[in-house]
Amino acid sequence: MVEEAVDKLVTRGGKRPGAGPPGLRRDVPHGFRDFPHFQDYAGRLKSRIRERYPDAEIAFQGSAVTGRSHDTHAPFDEGRVSDFDVAVSGDSLNRAARDAGVPYRGDGVSTPPLGADDLRSLGLRDVIGDASDEAGRKVNVMIYRTMEEATARKPSIRVWF
Repeated sequence: MVEEAVDKLVTRGGKRPGAGPPGLRRDVPHGFRDFPHFQDYAGRLKSRIRERYPDAEIAFQGSAVTGRSHDTHAPFDEGRVSDFDVAVSGDSLNRAARDAGVPYRGDGVSTPPLGADDLRSLGLRDVIGDASDEAGRKVNVMIYRTMEEATARKPSIRVWF
């Protein structure tokens, strides 16, 4: 019962009261050994993004959260190195993206995964490149108007720390 409640809270964007019950898999995205590994990596990524965009919030999405590829339904990291999909929101980042002409999807809520030119124009190319190198996998970044919209649309694990 507790696991179901925390699982729903984590994957649908609710605010987390803490790390949750020990051993609950959805507390840590796939691709991390344990919570300290996730906390170290994600905390550093969030901190580096916040150097440029102080109000930035981030969440992991995609197969790192669901455990399966959206397209092929293959398990995370099975037969290939899966990527990390990271949703980022914040007023300052959204303003900078719109000013730089970063394209948003038709509904105006989110961008597709940012390409190298968009990352460069936003001052995030090195940050995301370093994050990819550290993780040993590609890191895709999508900007959302708000984190609430990001977590309402896709299963997500927010970086609350």
